[in-house]
Amino acid sequence: MLTTVLEIVFNALLAFSFLSLATFGIVLIFRTSSTTNFAQGSLGILGAFATSYFIDKQGVNDLTGLPGVTISSPTQLILPMLGGIAISFIAGYLIDAVIFRRAKYTNVATKQIITMGLVIVITGLIPLVFGSTNRVSFKFSTDIVEWFGIPLPVHRLVTLLFATIIIGSIFILLKYTKWGLGVRSVASNERVAGLMGINTNRINAMSWAIAGALGALSAITYTAAVSSLSSPAMIDVQINAFYASILGGFSTFYGPLGGAFILSAGQAIFPRILINWGLAQWSNTVLYAAIMIAVLIKPVGLFGKKIVKKV
Repeated sequence: MLTTVLEIVFNALLAFSFLSLATFGIVLIFRTSSTTNFAQGSLGILGAFATSYFIDKQGVNDLTGLPGVTISSPTQLILPMLGGIAISFIAGYLIDAVIFRRAKYTNVATKQIITMGLVIVITGLIPLVFGSTNRVSFKFSTDIVEWFGIPLPVHRLVTLLFATIIIGSIFILLKYTKWGLGVRSVASNERVAGLMGINTNRINAMSWAIAGALGALSAITYTAAVSSLSSPAMIDVQINAFYASILGGFSTFYGPLGGAFILSAGQAIFPRILINWGLAQWSNTVLYAAIMIAVLIKPVGLFGKKIVKKV
């Protein structure tokens, strides 16, 4: 019994490591730009393709096509990863500076349609720039360690460590730095923040850039874990990130992360419960239905707060 519980917890944490990065990118853009970014997954996969491309340029392009490759030297992966993350960071910054800054005061539907268009643009650019829509994914390690008799892939453990450090660092920055105060002010009321002297354009651009970087790290680590790097590879993660944000509540930064862990735990628990009735293949359907019921009961999300606007 204890082993089963620990296995569920570990599996939930490992799934949460990918999902938390994508979820926080979505909520960061939502809080600052007041839009749901449907291009978050595409922005991330751009960085993953760039990482694979940079690795191939190191002279290991003969490995292309293998389901997963272990890098012999840390610099063979770390430097290309930083390059891929930087590309998504710059792309996110440019999306806000060139596009969203001019659409700042349009309605919500217009902003969402713009992000849908970005999905098409980025997906179309990937084969033009990188030459192939299917490339090899590179793991930190293919080793597996056992804790309490439970096999755990080292790659996923490293991803969990990265996600914990990065998300924790961002929360510290949000709470104790001038940039964090600016983000929280813009998230509360962008017009008032601007009147108080905060450079809202810079805050929004940096939020998009950071979201792009988080998306890239999520895509790089996730596609390596599932040994599949293709343009639509992040669709499932993005859908789950939206579900997690809705479940946790968009009104706080920490709420969607709580929703992400609950969703990850649900994906680990529900198949074990439903397999007794031969319905394991319906586990995601039942989980999403449970999330919808939870949102109907509490529309602001499990960790959300009601916002009262004074007229």
